[in-house]
Amino acid sequence: MNPQLARRVLSICSILTVFALSQPVRAESVRVLFVAHEQTPFSARIRAEIESMDFQVVLADTLPADDGALASAAARVIESPPPRRVELWLRSESTGQLALNRVLEAEQGEYGASAPDATAAVRVSEQLRAFFQPLREHAAAIELMPPRPPPPPLTARVAPRPVAPAPAPAGAVSPPDEGRIFQELAAAVPLEPGSLGLDVLLRARYRFGATYGLGIKLVLPIVSSTVTSGSNSAEVSSSLFGVEVSALLMTTRLATLGAHAGLSLLLLSASGNAQPPYTNRVDHQLSAFPSLGSELGFRVTQHLRLCLGAELGLSVPELEVAFAGQRVTSWARPLALLSAGVAAAWGNP
Repeated sequence: MNPQLARRVLSICSILTVFALSQPVRAESVRVLFVAHEQTPFSARIRAEIESMDFQVVLADTLPADDGALASAAARVIESPPPRRVELWLRSESTGQLALNRVLEAEQGEYGASAPDATAAVRVSEQLRAFFQPLREHAAAIELMPPRPPPPPLTARVAPRPVAPAPAPAGAVSPPDEGRIFQELAAAVPLEPGSLGLDVLLRARYRFGATYGLGIKLVLPIVSSTVTSGSNSAEVSSSLFGVEVSALLMTTRLATLGAHAGLSLLLLSASGNAQPPYTNRVDHQLSAFPSLGSELGFRVTQHLRLCLGAELGLSVPELEVAFAGQRVTSWARPLALLSAGVAAAWGNP
């Protein structure tokens, strides 16, 4: 083939293809099932009348047929037994199935022995057109309906900038910013019968979460209390060692308030200074010591604070101080400890 002629043919095919694709796509015509057991001029006229209304005629043997789900209406021609008639079926909107709507009958007086069958469909055709006219108008309205506009394009929305929370006012409650490991060194004064003594208090604690902690406590005497009875006297002191649970009740930027409860072992020591005929000796006695206390801390730095504490406990069983077998007083019934010192917290909060 001449190359120039081939290019012309290819150009023409391309133009025809673009023209065909550019034509508006016509809506698919309405389907109508047509059932006729006998091929007669009467049935042919009915079928031609339906096709003339731009309906797509689908031939079927019975109703309902396999194509019934795709059809909007159906027409069934019955030739015998007389009278000749046409059953018209429409799809029900509630059930979605074809349902009998109307029966068109041809008048018997119009047919003679020599009259052709096609003349029997004249009046039936008029009624057929009147029946299918609403369906035809509905199909035409759908065909002329403008295409649905495409959805608007998606646009990216810019997320709003996060708003920084307002700073908490001074004195508001906030989680502690201290470390988990807490250590305290303090001087303690026991309140008991006799002169005032002086103890040293050591405390170590590990904090779980933001509130609770578990620790140990050690109290060692430095200056004993003096208990006197007449001309006799004794130096009395007590040592404590035990465990305690703590809870942080309140915390601010400047101070903290906590409480603790514990169980300790109390060792009572008494050294007598007796006049003859009594002799000097040292006695020791053990007892359990449950206690409750609270502590107020003032922050110096993030990890250092000054502490003031108070603790009250009771010895079980009761401890007695006696001279020559004579009871003088009881010890740690109750025992109060007032303390002041420094505490440090370290480790990850």
